Amino acid sequence: MYLGIDPGFSGALAVLDKNLQVIHYQDMPIIEVANKRELNEPELHSILSRFSPKYENLVVGIEKSQTMPNQGIVSSGRYMASYGFLRGLCVGMGLPYYLIRPPSWKKLMLADMPKEKGSSIQKVNQIYPDIKLTRKKDHGISDAILIARYLSIIIGQEQ
Repeated sequence: MYLGIDPGFSGALAVLDKNLQVIHYQDMPIIEVANKRELNEPELHSILSRFSPKYENLVVGIEKSQTMPNQGIVSSGRYMASYGFLRGLCVGMGLPYYLIRPPSWKKLMLADMPKEKGSSIQKVNQIYPDIKLTRKKDHGISDAILIARYLSIIIGQEQ
């Protein structure tokens, strides 16, 4: 089983089975705290708990995060704290995880396509025509699905 995570407040999670069929996807669980968006940490733990005992071979791929130029220090700090929480959650739950650089998964999964947000939605719609991604923010879900597919390739190459 492959869990792809596009971290961040507009990110998402996607779980693929061993046949690379999407069995779960959702936006990143977020709560409002003092008029700021924060990760819903208990909900994230609940989601991972739902899949980890059921599927012993769950492996997690987290898109590797970094601060971006011209991004404010407060938002950068909050984003990196969320990224760190996701990594810590995997460690605490004993889930193996891989950090996946965006250029790496995009180069393979979006070959011959522009490397922009809409491309990942288009690609997922091609691979999984039954999944209807129609919202602009669905790039988080499509990225998570493609990260999970990329993770399957990495693991296959290691074996």
